[in-house]
Amino acid sequence: MGRGFDALVTEAETAPITGWDFSWLAGRATEERPAWGYSGLVAERLAAVSSALDLQTGAGELLDGVGRWPPLLVATETWPPNAALAGGRLGPRGGQVVQTAEDHPGLPFRSDSFDLVTSRHPVVTWWDEVARVLVPGGTFLSQQVGAGTVSELAEAVLGPLPPGPGRRTPE
Repeated sequence: MGRGFDALVTEAETAPITGWDFSWLAGRATEERPAWGYSGLVAERLAAVSSALDLQTGAGELLDGVGRWPPLLVATETWPPNAALAGGRLGPRGGQVVQTAEDHPGLPFRSDSFDLVTSRHPVVTWWDEVARVLVPGGTFLSQQVGAGTVSELAEAVLGPLPPGPGRRTPE
């Protein structure tokens, strides 16, 4: 048959997750990507702006995988191991990585600083801060897959969920 449940749990607990490296799942897990391709949308917009900020960048894989960057590209990351990986990945291409605190909503940037703000999988979206750092007429692009994703399904299975950061919505 296969390995037992406990062996699989032990393997998962010890698998590396730094940089969102799920290569250990190769051949054992699949996912279906949406037809619209988030990374392609980001690449198109990065090529057309002069400044961009990527929030909660992880290890910077998405930004590293796109072609042209604007003259100013900054990324934030809260988890120290990923911040270090992102710095090593984006720094040689001129990108800057700023480590931020996950529980502090303030972004360490001046108001009206970025033409584009992106965030693929935000843990929490601080809408007021995104609006503050965007230049007038700037764009926020996000896939919004995170803690609040499929909350309706979770509530159908578990019952009403308490309010929390994953349940924030833009006004």
